[in-house]
Amino acid sequence: MFVPDPYEKLKKLRKKLYWEFPDIFGREFDFYTAEARTPLADLRKEKNELVLMVEMPGLCKEEIKVDLHGNRVRISGGRKEGKEEKGKSFYRKERFLSTFSRELALPEEVDPSSAKAKYENGVLEIRMKIKSGQKKKGKHLVIR
Repeated sequence: MFVPDPYEKLKKLRKKLYWEFPDIFGREFDFYTAEARTPLADLRKEKNELVLMVEMPGLCKEEIKVDLHGNRVRISGGRKEGKEEKGKSFYRKERFLSTFSRELALPEEVDPSSAKAKYENGVLEIRMKIKSGQKKKGKHLVIR
């Protein structure tokens, strides 16, 4: 039995609004969707390790948290409004100031004790050795 998507009409209306009023319902409107707050990621295999690259421009490494357990990695963090921005009147405010969380299932179980994270030029790189043998405990990663 086919069940129609209950949000299909809303999706079509949103696309039409974007097309008709790009300045009003363009990028600013998109900031309120979950997709706009979710960092984009690439995952690849290099020899005996998985490498996860996550785009996170504009953050400091202290604003990012990475937790790894078994075949799952959770990346969370966020940006808070700075003191210099409070009380100011903006004509346009497009930079996103909020928290996010993304959890990814890895295609293979990894060894958390061997994992390393590095944040450079707005890209978070997480390298994880593919697990062979016994089970290990989870690990919170410190970003260099």
